[in-house]
Amino acid sequence: MAKIPLNLMLNYPIKWSKQQVIRDLVQNFYDAAGSEKFGKIFKYTYQTDQAKNGEIILSMASEGFSYEWLVHIGASSKQDESGRYAGFYGEGFKIAALVALRDFNWNISISSRDWAAHIDTLNVSIDGKSLKQLVLEVEESTFSEETILIIENVVDQDKNILENIISTFYFPENPLIGEVLFKNNYVAIHKRTNADKPDNYPESYDCKGDGIVFLMFQARGSFPCGLVISHNRFKTNDRERKDISKGTIQDVLLDMIDIIDAATACMLLRSLKKYWYDYPDKSEDVDSWYSVIRKLIKRMRFDKLVVTNFMQDYPLLAGCEKPSNIKMRNQKTAALIWRKNNSPELQLVTDSFLLLGYKSIVELCEEAGGFNVTRKPHMKETWLLDLLQVAAKEVLTGFILNFPPAIIIENDSSIYSGTAIAIKNETPQINSKMHRVRYKIVNIEIKKNLLTRENFFEAFSTYCHELCHCFGSDASSAFSRALTDVITIVMAHKDIVDTYALKWEKLFLAKDKNHA
Repeated sequence: MAKIPLNLMLNYPIKWSKQQVIRDLVQNFYDAAGSEKFGKIFKYTYQTDQAKNGEIILSMASEGFSYEWLVHIGASSKQDESGRYAGFYGEGFKIAALVALRDFNWNISISSRDWAAHIDTLNVSIDGKSLKQLVLEVEESTFSEETILIIENVVDQDKNILENIISTFYFPENPLIGEVLFKNNYVAIHKRTNADKPDNYPESYDCKGDGIVFLMFQARGSFPCGLVISHNRFKTNDRERKDISKGTIQDVLLDMIDIIDAATACMLLRSLKKYWYDYPDKSEDVDSWYSVIRKLIKRMRFDKLVVTNFMQDYPLLAGCEKPSNIKMRNQKTAALIWRKNNSPELQLVTDSFLLLGYKSIVELCEEAGGFNVTRKPHMKETWLLDLLQVAAKEVLTGFILNFPPAIIIENDSSIYSGTAIAIKNETPQINSKMHRVRYKIVNIEIKKNLLTRENFFEAFSTYCHELCHCFGSDASSAFSRALTDVITIVMAHKDIVDTYALKWEKLFLAKDKNHA
């Protein structure tokens, strides 16, 4: 029996879990078989003796290999397959054997072709210091067409770890992997079966889900939809093969989209439905699926039949673009209110869906007459609007710095009673209450149905409300604070406001008298 040094000292500073050790031992069988054959030719058994000493036997019918591949760090029988399978590093077996013996007291034996070997240690002296070195005890054996690896001194829990580890490899017979939806030499997409994932199965902390992402044929993360994604050319340069994050999963999908066909892109898009209205908070936002959704849409839009079928299945989508200026923001706000009141069945999606031919929510609102249709006021309307302007000036001068004229909102379908048209001040001004005046109101639009005899107070409050937009938009805290102050000021000048209410009444009495 020959004792061959593996050039590893027992005190080599490395820490692996049982999962990592077993994974690397199974990895050698997987790499030798390949993904398509592994499930057919790889076998394992677990048995215990009366003393409850357990033994795991891994075996596979194969052409075998020379034990010399186990001796040298950096040597691997898979070198010609570089990049194809996860077992790229030739030292994986040596490290696994070291940790198994030293940390878990597992005895490892392996045999192939006409040799059998056992992992052991040998005392050596270096520079006067006594050390233990890992060795391979090799002897001749009867030729076998099987490669066999035996792990002794294991327990039931170790057998469970083995079964869980096997399910982390990509192969057609894997009980977690279902029907093939798309497959070529580089990527594959499957349905997920109903089988539960084992405990401690690879999972992305920021992308949890029942789906699985395989990279280089090994499970590395989870997927939020019930799909299995496999990419066997995507490298992470992570020797430890740790669980990947959402950002890496998105990079995997972005790379895959260049390879898949339009129908598969559409299938992926459908599976990611809950992210269709997912905009990034900033230019690079890994929490957002926007870039993945957009690239899927670009990939599928060149197949007209795929697009037609998709739009027939989802006819009630409305693109909602991110506004780039005040006008667009106002239009979006108005369109969203119109949708809430008139078409709540419309599902909002990102602007990427406009590439497929969907209309934006702004376009749909405009077609339905939801936006303001304005006109110049008639003579009597001018008198009423002037009265609102004068009343506001008398009560709010100092707090409000300019009082623009008003025009009429003609259409009853408009969602607003009033709106303000504003431009940003190049240099913000400060009012009497030390509020920053950010905008100049150039026009106020008032709905015509407010200019009735009984509606003075509603018309006046609407006019004052719109004046407050010189401080900010409806959603801003600056607008809310200013509006609160305006209400306080108006209440303090109730007698003046009541005087203008009487003047409003007289205008209608004069009109009635003239008609009489």
